[in-house]
Amino acid sequence: MSIERLESKFRLKMRRAGTPAVFALAFLVALVPRVQGQTPEFALTISALSPSAVAPSGVSSISIQVAPQAGFSGTINLTCQVTAAISTTDPPVCNVSPSSVTTTATVTANLTTQATTTQTLYTVTVTGTDPATGFTTTNPGQDFTVLAVTPQFTITIASAVSPTSVVAGNAAQGVISINAANGYKTPSGGITLSCGSLTPLVTIPPVCSFTYPGGTPTLTLNGATAASANLNISTFGPVTTGALTHRPSFYALWLSLPILGFVGIGAATGCRKSRKAWALLAVFVIGASFLLVPACGTNTTATTSTPNGTTPANTYTFTIVGVDSNGVVSSNVSATNTGPTVTLTVTAPPKT
Repeated sequence: MSIERLESKFRLKMRRAGTPAVFALAFLVALVPRVQGQTPEFALTISALSPSAVAPSGVSSISIQVAPQAGFSGTINLTCQVTAAISTTDPPVCNVSPSSVTTTATVTANLTTQATTTQTLYTVTVTGTDPATGFTTTNPGQDFTVLAVTPQFTITIASAVSPTSVVAGNAAQGVISINAANGYKTPSGGITLSCGSLTPLVTIPPVCSFTYPGGTPTLTLNGATAASANLNISTFGPVTTGALTHRPSFYALWLSLPILGFVGIGAATGCRKSRKAWALLAVFVIGASFLLVPACGTNTTATTSTPNGTTPANTYTFTIVGVDSNGVVSSNVSATNTGPTVTLTVTAPPKT
């Protein structure tokens, strides 16, 4: 209860008291609140931090229930404080939204950390204040830990494999994204990507490879800027061998022209019987020329072979893994999360 209300209540009791004894009793009754302290004007109920521990750059939150009491109708300002037992760099920042209420309400306090936040134990307290009377209540405080973590990097699928289905002997491509985490810096040897696992296992499986920016043998991250690499998945199938089929040539027809010339001269200078003989000879020469045409052509049929065998028809799943020259593995690869995956369907080649 505020001082003004206490004094008003005390005066009322004095007017009602008719004797010194009653007056003294009324004074003592009015003085009790001063001895016991202020009567609460509102109460705060604070939930547990969720979560209570985060890695640098992590976020946590608290739910705050505000309950006015004894007919209180003023404004309640809410603040959140974060303290630590040691000197820290970029400590967690706590913001309450909304920062003031006038009635029963539930608000949220958000704690935000940075990649450079000191990794230690912090204490988070929430305070409510009535600016009109100065009444204040503060919760006991909760422990909040910024975890000590190892700088790492993550890999994600920027573009799925395309096309999603190929005939054995063809290839597909995709794009992989690599991001720094927790202040990770690429060592001089760079990062190497690979397909850590393949399902199902077959005798002649698809093969994956990666191409890095600038054609370098490994990948280097530039600070917190993400980088990308091209993923290529190749399969084994039939290979065309032998010459292609050509249309037949008619060069053999030219062989008959000189003979036909002699036939024409003989027919022009000879008698009627000889002309018939020369005509029959001409027919024979032309027919023989057509018979020579197939022999002079280059009709050959193309053939195929499978020197490396054929990738079986199936749907294949590849797990993408990254590791740098210091042995640091991409952080989204663990016992429970084997890392991002891509899939490719391989169909059987047509029969020839």
